[in-house]
Amino acid sequence: MLEETASKHGVPGMAAIVVRRDAVVEDATFGIRRIGFSERIAPSDCFHIGSNTKAMTATLAAILVEKGKLAWDTKLVDVFPEWKNEIHPDYQRITLTDLLLCRAGVPEYSNFSYLFSNDPTHREDGSTNHLSQDKADWREMTSLQGSPMEQRRQFALQVLRRPPAVLPETAFLYSNAGYGIAGAMMERVMNESWESLMNTYLFEPLGIRATFDWPATDDPHQPWGHFAAKSGMQPHDPHDSYHLPACLAPAGGISMSLEDFAKFLQLHLKGLEGFDGLLRAKTIKYLHTDPHDTMMNGAAFAFGWGLVNYDGKPSSWAYGSAGTFLSGAAISPSHDLAVAVFANAGVIRAGDAGVETLQWSLRHY
Repeated sequence: MLEETASKHGVPGMAAIVVRRDAVVEDATFGIRRIGFSERIAPSDCFHIGSNTKAMTATLAAILVEKGKLAWDTKLVDVFPEWKNEIHPDYQRITLTDLLLCRAGVPEYSNFSYLFSNDPTHREDGSTNHLSQDKADWREMTSLQGSPMEQRRQFALQVLRRPPAVLPETAFLYSNAGYGIAGAMMERVMNESWESLMNTYLFEPLGIRATFDWPATDDPHQPWGHFAAKSGMQPHDPHDSYHLPACLAPAGGISMSLEDFAKFLQLHLKGLEGFDGLLRAKTIKYLHTDPHDTMMNGAAFAFGWGLVNYDGKPSSWAYGSAGTFLSGAAISPSHDLAVAVFANAGVIRAGDAGVETLQWSLRHY
């Protein structure tokens, strides 16, 4: 399936895994780590998971809520009282939940990868009218100084001083910046960086090893991501200037292996089936609930998850790409099944390949 799908869509390399709550059913890889080189994708290779990071950041928030460090209705100004007279009045009432459900009115701050592709005059969606603003936003984010924790705090205050993109708590607006601000809230409460909190409270208990950058930044043998160009797929040098800014890392800044990602999916699969684990089953189920019946591309939006009916049964889906890799996941508790697929290209046809692989896996296991 991977060979057929990757070849059809021109994706250099793909990997997929199918798990039940307590076992790996099957995993597979196909293709190469980097165009122009012969090294094959290996099961232990790491891929950048993009916006699948959001579900992990929301899971960290849930852990802190269960520990009594935060509440779902904790207001931003309760955590940053010194900002009360600095931020826009419309943001005074937003909560942790508003940020994680993308109902805080915070602007998107998304789709910057096209600025660094081989054809930087347009986004992959074909539009050009965002170019100047996207460049200005990128310059602002990459000019922040200090540690990642300090940069997230600076960024949050800069964004919140301006009028919201939509009136908070009235509409859904998918926002990377909102997750960055939620990360800053957790950092203030715990006096620890988001990266450290993720490792301590989520990854280490699950036995996950994660990298907070491109996979090959520190390990040259890891897969490279790829951009689309008129001449075909082109590898993205992980050492060039395109790295997701620290202020957006809680929205999409993690890389990990397929088997490690599967451990995260199993945590959620077990909870959705009613089994307590690192989090109570009740909490996991809350993370897969959209109290506002929000719709995004035909699916309800929960805490980093899209909620749809598959074969007439509730299931959760997630997708992520920072422009050079792609990751997708699906959880079907009624089938005791979770599936993940990775690709080392971030273009639309890689997304098509991922969707086909997910759907095929859910039909065949």
